[in-house]
Amino acid sequence: MKYDKVIFVGEDNTCRSPMAETIFRYAFGDEKIGCEVVSRGLVVLFEEPYNQKAEMILYNHGMETVSKSAVQLDAAELAERVLVLTMTFPEKLKIIEDYGFGGSVYTLKEYIGNDDELLDPYGEEIDIYEACFQDMFAAIREVKKLFVKENKEYDDAVNGQNEFSDGIIGNNNT
Repeated sequence: MKYDKVIFVGEDNTCRSPMAETIFRYAFGDEKIGCEVVSRGLVVLFEEPYNQKAEMILYNHGMETVSKSAVQLDAAELAERVLVLTMTFPEKLKIIEDYGFGGSVYTLKEYIGNDDELLDPYGEEIDIYEACFQDMFAAIREVKKLFVKENKEYDDAVNGQNEFSDGIIGNNNT
């Protein structure tokens, strides 16, 4: 499937989900991602700024978030060609159950075939945020590879169908 949008979802969109969005963007560098990339929260009561320690870790690695504050996930964003990557399994279940989304929703690591959960650094010392970053960075490198592969397979399939649309194959005008 080729995705029009990738949404990284966390509980409140102040720590891991914006980190994941930022790392994903930086993983592509100057390459074109080919879709919209955002992060959202499941429980965002007001426009809360991102976690300062998470932002500092990203900054230490030469990365900066696009947005600066939490945004609530809106059910209208959940469409057929949207890839949703959650930080935890309970967040995935909430999207399926509360939002009724049966599309492409995975935990970040589940998407790449790993059942481990991401480390939750919230409220911890800076070294735990760094460990979370390293874990997430390694996972997102694999997410990028799979994402690019799936998009290429989709494009190849679409282009393969178009190769025969010129009427040459199967033309009985002899």
